[in-house]
Amino acid sequence: MKWIDTPESSNIARFGYDNPSRVLKVEFKNGSVYDYFDVPDHVFNGMRNTPSKGQYLAQQIKGNYRYARA
Repeated sequence: MKWIDTPESSNIARFGYDNPSRVLKVEFKNGSVYDYFDVPDHVFNGMRNTPSKGQYLAQQIKGNYRYARA
């Protein structure tokens, strides 16, 4: 998995996506890491391309996909 650093985000340190398993992994600046399951690649691409990663995560991913703390 290739990580994408997000120094512009106040809350998210980095995130990555595993295409075969469709898992989006998000590491927050407080050190916690969460896996979001069954995330389509177009949703990952949306997060990669949005100017506000935290807002996109809150609006498009949280509440829509199962997750677990890694």
